[in-house]
Amino acid sequence: MILDFLPYKEPRRPRKKIGFIRYITFAVSLIYVAALFLTHTGNIEKIMFWSFLIGNILYYLTGIALAFLFKDNRAFCKYICPITVFLKPMSYFSLIRITCNRDKCVSCEKCKRICPMDVDVTDNSRKRKNATECILCMECVKNCPKNALS
Repeated sequence: MILDFLPYKEPRRPRKKIGFIRYITFAVSLIYVAALFLTHTGNIEKIMFWSFLIGNILYYLTGIALAFLFKDNRAFCKYICPITVFLKPMSYFSLIRITCNRDKCVSCEKCKRICPMDVDVTDNSRKRKNATECILCMECVKNCPKNALS
């Protein structure tokens, strides 16, 4: 992903409380596509192609701007990405999860600092902080000094 080349690998500030914007983005996108189909718009292939192209350009520009504004490469994913509207419920029930062996964990919290999505991987419950936002990048597992995560 292009945004991973930006300089903010680890979040440097606490997370903002503006995640609701993703639902607005999703609703606007859904209404736009539905309106195109329901109005039987002519030349829909051309409109969809240009919408896709312009949407991707806006995606990268917004992602880069948010990354620099919030000093976080994953700011777009955390606050605006409409795809997470579908991914969050599926992630909650996912069988593939990172778990913490509490016997090995020394509570150094390196995993929390390194996580690009601010997930509290030391908590094994489904209600852990930002649990549904884990992207399984495995950075926490790679950086755990005691191999407590798997």
